[in-house]
Amino acid sequence: MVDSIKKRFILIVLLTALALCCSPAIAESAGTLTVTGDDLVDEGKYEEAISYYDQAIALEPRMAMAWTGKGVALNELGRYAEAKSALEEAIKLSPNYAKAWYQKGIALNGLTQYEEAIVAFDTALSVYPEYGYLAYYGKANALAGLGRYTDALQWYDKALGLESRYAEPWTNKGNAHAALGDYQSALTAYEKALSIEPNYLPAKNGLNAATANLSAGMPATQGGPQQTGTTAMVTTTPMATTVVQTTMQSTTPQTTQGLALPLWLTLPGMAFAVYLSQRRT
Repeated sequence: MVDSIKKRFILIVLLTALALCCSPAIAESAGTLTVTGDDLVDEGKYEEAISYYDQAIALEPRMAMAWTGKGVALNELGRYAEAKSALEEAIKLSPNYAKAWYQKGIALNGLTQYEEAIVAFDTALSVYPEYGYLAYYGKANALAGLGRYTDALQWYDKALGLESRYAEPWTNKGNAHAALGDYQSALTAYEKALSIEPNYLPAKNGLNAATANLSAGMPATQGGPQQTGTTAMVTTTPMATTVVQTTMQSTTPQTTQGLALPLWLTLPGMAFAVYLSQRRT
């Protein structure tokens, strides 16, 4: 009885709030399509997910969640320009939606628009600091893409201080050390990556290159001078590919979707999110 009353109350709040901006029936249908799209993204069915997000957007173009979900799926497919456009639509509708800002950073990294990516990651963190690890890692990759390896190392360390179980961040940290000529530190980072994932090829390649450079007597630095621009590394793993374009999906269960965040920062969205959660229990 209590649950029934609670659900009715939530429904009344939802419909009252949504009546301010759109038809309740349309909003519910669009929301259900968006949730289905999210489930498909979780299953790795990105093309199918996009079709559901597009249906939701056709019903209710002002649904920031649907635009963001579409951006997530497009990022996973490597279609970064399309993802950027979708995420910018989401941000127009909900300027404080941290997930949209984070995903925009991923898209911008993929497009090698690193300065803009840094702004996007910083904005996500300012809105929702709990994005920590993922946003720190994305920002580190953007800084590495700019050739600012010393700065990148600081953000790799911040990310790894929160989550250190995955090989890819350790490998990218090693690449940044190698770009600065600090092959001993690079070697340590690559070894850590391989202790986590022994067959991770980028770490193997980096390890071999760092070992060769040390054996050849290449001078090692302790941090080295700050560098700008794209610096070629003495390794078989190109810096631009490994550091910038990877998005954690190959080595971690956390895809570019990132963390679970508050869905909308508007009354209609919050009410609808609660209503959907009640319906699915």
